[in-house]
Amino acid sequence: TKSKAMKKLLLFVFAALFMTSCNKTTVVSVEEFATKAGDLVDQTVIVEGVAKHICSNSGRKLFLSTPGKEQLVTVFTGEGMDPFDRTTTGKTYKVTGKVAITVTIDEAYLNEWEQEVRESGLKEGTHICETEQQAAGIDLKENLDENPQMQQIKAYREKIAQNGGKPIVQYHVECSEFEVVE
Repeated sequence: TKSKAMKKLLLFVFAALFMTSCNKTTVVSVEEFATKAGDLVDQTVIVEGVAKHICSNSGRKLFLSTPGKEQLVTVFTGEGMDPFDRTTTGKTYKVTGKVAITVTIDEAYLNEWEQEVRESGLKEGTHICETEQQAAGIDLKENLDENPQMQQIKAYREKIAQNGGKPIVQYHVECSEFEVVE
């Protein structure tokens, strides 16, 4: 009958609306990501920004910025995706993906890392990426006598102290799709 068909249609429409609202995609700016990422973990976001740096080792890590601003968003290629094209550094990207926790840095984490560095020393070929440090919000001072990994540890400890002892949580976007818009 018509009323049963209408009820089924209404039920279908409500179910579709409910599913759409659950799978909502949030558009965030690079600046907003810094303050909202913790509330967006496991949610899909769209972030648009300029490719400040693409990892030269693998091409699987992209840092988005807004010109003239310090904040960065770290983006990793999703499973099965090709690396980002390093020749597109400086171009504007529109990235869609899920927000995830990269790492939580607390005193226990730093103690373990420091012990590792003290036992093994600076590993041959170790490279400290300045852009990655900027994304983490730490500033490495130039000290050629000190192991760069120990400089990082010290900088993280300083930042934790500035945050009243709260751990540093770093977030990234696990990219599911992207486009280079200019």
